[in-house]
Amino acid sequence: MALGIAGVGIAQSGGGKITADSGRQSRIAATKISRTIAGPKSIKSAVFAARPPYGKVAARSTKRLAGFPRSGKSFMILSNGDASLADNPNNSDSTSKGAGGPAIRGARDVTIFRMNIRVPKGRNCLSFRFRFLTEEFPEFVGTEFNDGFIAEIDESTWDSPAVGDPTIEAPRNFAADSNGNLITVNGAGAANVTAARAKGTTYDGATRVLRASTRITPGGHILYLSIFDQGDRQFDSSVFVDRLTFAKRANCASGAVPDQS
Repeated sequence: MALGIAGVGIAQSGGGKITADSGRQSRIAATKISRTIAGPKSIKSAVFAARPPYGKVAARSTKRLAGFPRSGKSFMILSNGDASLADNPNNSDSTSKGAGGPAIRGARDVTIFRMNIRVPKGRNCLSFRFRFLTEEFPEFVGTEFNDGFIAEIDESTWDSPAVGDPTIEAPRNFAADSNGNLITVNGAGAANVTAARAKGTTYDGATRVLRASTRITPGGHILYLSIFDQGDRQFDSSVFVDRLTFAKRANCASGAVPDQS
């Protein structure tokens, strides 16, 4: 059943639908979308720490797309454009939705989604599953146009120095790959972003399904998920997110690896 959020945009076809947020700074809407990846015992509430003023940048999908959901019947989509476009036919090389607003930390169309989480006693490893999808592949690999996705715990400190410089500084990010590359158009690169992995979506390329993990202590924490345009506002990207879990592991290496679940 779709969320009852006033003013949402809905894209649908057989087998489910995408229900996008209304574009408002609503804690209620954000919390409902966040609970597609874990229940209320794990996610107490959610809010946009930053979002463009015009784009529908978050959505709940009950439609199966690109290997999602990873569990249950729904998953979350975060975007730097319009999340409801994710299942559109890929008949354009430049799907874009100008979301507006000022630059934040040197980037454009910045979405920072903040979730207040509760880690159970005896658990020391947080994980979630995700896939990064982009219209900037392959045209802008290796350029200053470098959309990216970042995950952080308790503080969001990433920074993008300036327009024209594709460098991203993210010391707290735990969604980097095994080589330390950030999940960006440049970082993932042609070897790790393929057209086949984006099949069924509006995007030209995508990473494989990845599992991001980090060590964590029991109790309350904040999980920040950020996605943004770097260098311009065109050629949008999205990230599919699902299955936030907490486990007890002797070894909980920080980073993103192929998801085997």
